Formats: sequence, structure tokens, C-alpha cells
Amino acid sequence: MGIRFRKSINLGLGFRINMSKTGPGFSWGGKGFRLTRTASGNIRGTAYLPGTGLSYQKEFKNPLAKESRQGSRKEKNEHRQMEAYENEKSYALDFKNIKSTGLSEIIEAARDERPYKLLGLILVVAGIFLFFINPSLIGLSAIGLILYFYKKEGPEVDIDYDFNENSKEEFALTNKLLAGILESDEVFLIEAIAEDGNRLVISKRSPLKITKNLPGKFKTNVEVTSLWSGNFSLSFLPDALLLAETNSYKAISYEDMEVDLRAEEFVEFGHVAKDANLIEKTYLHATKDGQPDRRYKDNPEISLVEYGILEMKNSDFDILLGFSDTIIDGK
Repeated sequence: MGIRFRKSINLGLGFRINMSKTGPGFSWGGKGFRLTRTASGNIRGTAYLPGTGLSYQKEFKNPLAKESRQGSRKEKNEHRQMEAYENEKSYALDFKNIKSTGLSEIIEAARDERPYKLLGLILVVAGIFLFFINPSLIGLSAIGLILYFYKKEGPEVDIDYDFNENSKEEFALTNKLLAGILESDEVFLIEAIAEDGNRLVISKRSPLKITKNLPGKFKTNVEVTSLWSGNFSLSFLPDALLLAETNSYKAISYEDMEVDLRAEEFVEFGHVAKDANLIEKTYLHATKDGQPDRRYKDNPEISLVEYGILEMKNSDFDILLGFSDTIIDGK
């Protein structure tokens, strides 16, 4: 024999909460009609003629519950992608551990100075000792901390280049190549690449802003292309790659790094740039004839896209720049 439990709480203004073993339900209505949200989440509409016993009832799926299920499927799909990204390779820069191999005097000249660092340290230590003699002297430590962390900005630095004919032509060709790459609809810094089966996915990227200005206090007599991602930038000088993060600078001579320009195929789960080479549209799990594999409930449509990659690396870093248009034709 089954045991039923039901309790109704009237909240006024036509609202009522119905309690049962399966959970709470909510209803609202007046004379002749009532809308009920059942414990299962559906909406039940009831219309009736008072005093006649005639009524009509219809149950609908709750659209909010549907959105919830869609959200659940999305979460499962994101979870599946997170599991697939366990083989992720990071290309994040450890800026502090990058060693400069070029423009050493220029980098040193632009560095912010801390002229009172030693004096500040002495006052901090003295204030701590004197505190036990006279507590009011702890103020020396506060003054010492201010002096210790005080920074004096370095001067503006001009980098002047004097080209011969060959070097001038070579630099012009480099800038032309860069212009061809950066005319793409999308240019981005690749921070991580993962494997999804036997295919590659750019799992983390940052869009790049393109300017013709050097970062910070640097100026030069040639046109230089700089790429910005937040407070990080890289600038293509004639003889070195200038890296900047906030007010810190590193310069890497081109002779001290490997440069590779290539095209690679990646999976995109969403938007694809208009100028990208779309190889095909398929499914995450596809049959041999390209149809979706019905064994998988979460099986989104994906795009196989060819992106250009400009890789610059040495023992301290590995920078990957991605761009959508692999036809470098200057158009």
C-alpha cells in the first residue's frame, strides 16, 4: 500500500505552494483557471466552468527547465573538452627568466632606477631596533620602506639605425612580410595548444593589437611594428625582437633564436574568420561518410581550419603568433 503525502500552503493573491513527496510545486490562478508548476518542472494549465464539473487540462514543458537542460548539456560538453585538453602544451611566457641577448646598453639605459634602496633598507632596520627604546621611532621604518621602493623613471631612449643599401632592403622585405601576415582578419597570441584525438585545438589565445609605436620610453628613426596583448608587447626592430611587460624590457637578437613560418590545421568549435582557409565542416565524432556518429549524445559540429603560424623561440621562450589568412599576397 503506497503512502501519499500532500500539503497546500496558500500565499494569497492566487499563489499556492503544493508540497508532496516528489518535491514542491507552485500554482497561480483565480476563478475558472489555474496554472500549476508541477514537482517534475512542467507547467499544467487548467480551465473549468465553476459549478458544472466541466474542465480542460493541458501540460506543457517548462521553457526554463529546457534551458536548464541545455545548460547541462553545455556543461557536459565543456567538461568533455576539458578532459580532452589534458594533453595541453603551454606557450605562456616566463618573462622574468628570459635573458636579453641584444641591445644590452639600450635596455640598461631605459631601466627604472631605485636610487635610495640601500638607504631605505638601513632606515627600516634601524627603526625596528630603535622601536624597543622608543616606540615613536618606528616611523623611521615607514620612511625607509618608502625610500626602498621609490623608483625613478629612466630617461627616454632613442634607437637610431644607419642602414647600408643591403640592410635597408632586407628590413623593407621583412616589414612587407609582416604586413602580409598582419593584414589577416584575426591575429592572435597562442598561449596553449591541445590535442583532441589526432587533431589540434588552440585551447587558449589572446587577440593582438597592431601599432607602429615602440613601448615605454623607446623611440627609433625607422618604422617598427609592435604587437600588444594586454601589458605585454613584442616589437620587430631591424636587429632584435624587443619584448616588454609593464616597465620591464628584454631584447633578443634574431641570430639567437629560431624563426619558423608555416601553416597548420586546427579544430574550431565556433566562429571562423572570413579570410581563413576552411578545409571542411564535420562533427567531433563522425562516421566514415562524414555523418554525425549517433552513439555520441554531445557531438557538436566543428570546422577544420588552416591557420598561419609564426614561431620564434630559443632556450628561454617559445612564442607562437597565429593569423587567419595563410595567403600572404599583400591584398
